[in-house]
Amino acid sequence: MKIFTNLLVLSVMLTGCNAFEYSPNQTFDRNSPTNLNKTAISRLMSVQPTNDTLKFILSGDTQRSYKEIPGFIEKVNSFDNVDFILVAGDITEFGNSQEMEGYAERMKKAQVPVITVIGNHDLTGRGRESYQRMFGELNFSFVYKGTKFICHDTNSREYRYDGRVPDIGWLAQQLQPGAGVQSYITVGHVPPLSDDFDQKLVPQYTRQFEQTPNFLAALYGHTHTYLTSAPEDSFRYVVTGSIESKEFIVVTVINNKLTHERVFY
Repeated sequence: MKIFTNLLVLSVMLTGCNAFEYSPNQTFDRNSPTNLNKTAISRLMSVQPTNDTLKFILSGDTQRSYKEIPGFIEKVNSFDNVDFILVAGDITEFGNSQEMEGYAERMKKAQVPVITVIGNHDLTGRGRESYQRMFGELNFSFVYKGTKFICHDTNSREYRYDGRVPDIGWLAQQLQPGAGVQSYITVGHVPPLSDDFDQKLVPQYTRQFEQTPNFLAALYGHTHTYLTSAPEDSFRYVVTGSIESKEFIVVTVINNKLTHERVFY
């Protein structure tokens, strides 16, 4: 939903402990962080793995839920052998840099790297520009412990369902066999079961994953409700509940087999 029009400065006061004032024209200053995803991935790669088990946290939709972030971080930090945190989008309500900086500042207390995917709310206003400068590319990938993570923009509604998002061609390239890649996991914000995803692209999108050997699962946020595919489904997915509901997913990969656990705090 487009919140801002023209160039008017609008301050929005949220209620309770989550109250902040934001301007849609908020810009970066010299102290604003940049390339946070690249930094997080570099930090992840710099640590020599002590085992082959892959264990990471899936969370999402932190907008309007700033007071819940410290509890989330405290709970995650209490876990052993967690490799990193994946946040599946909507870190802001209005897509401005001040919100993104507040999110990044709170996430600094995590003991493991935090990798952040673009959400539909993060694209409102000047959000695309802010996200790209602070976090990096909207579509990116990395390989860790033999699993390739393909993080991508699935926010079709923000592009008026023009057929470009998600980028099917880019995804097809990323799903090609590669050196050191044993399995694949994709991460987006809007799942294909949502009307905010371009429904014309759903058959081609899901077919790619169904036909890729050792494709483990597609991970999402957006719905604010936990959802997962049935064992008999050919398209395997997991949707995390929002941080507002004080829950997240612990994902574990052992011998190219993925399991997940829903955690409340």
